[in-house]
Amino acid sequence: MTDEALSTELSYATVVQNLADNTTPVTTWDVPEGTAIRIAQGHPAIIDVDAAGGGNLSRATSLGLAYREPNDPLDAWTVISDFSIAPFNTLSLKDQQSGENAQRRRVRFDPERVPEGRLTLEDADELALVVNGPDQIDATSLFFNYPMQVRNR
Repeated sequence: MTDEALSTELSYATVVQNLADNTTPVTTWDVPEGTAIRIAQGHPAIIDVDAAGGGNLSRATSLGLAYREPNDPLDAWTVISDFSIAPFNTLSLKDQQSGENAQRRRVRFDPERVPEGRLTLEDADELALVVNGPDQIDATSLFFNYPMQVRNR
């Protein structure tokens, strides 16, 4: 497996605008055929996003990672983490990329859904960054980055 970044800039990432006050997948990664990706908890996420119309998203906004397997209904996402936008709003993208401010941005997985803190997704699975908050995001401004490992078969 090689170390890479799960990012909104990947060719297999789709970024869309959310619906305010609804849990919405704003970025989905459709794992490419012949590929498996593994994400593990404990790493700091890097997020940069503006509210539609400009400015920061409300501090009441929460984000998370979720996955969907091939036979799951279209709207059924299993959320494996949940974190607040607040630590990301207070730091610039450059400040997030330096390691000093990482503690409040570390992603933890729900131990009931990901008991060992690692999730491997095969090529038929999807992963999503979900958002729930009172604001709509500006989808063109969304940047997300999180470490992952990739295995090509």
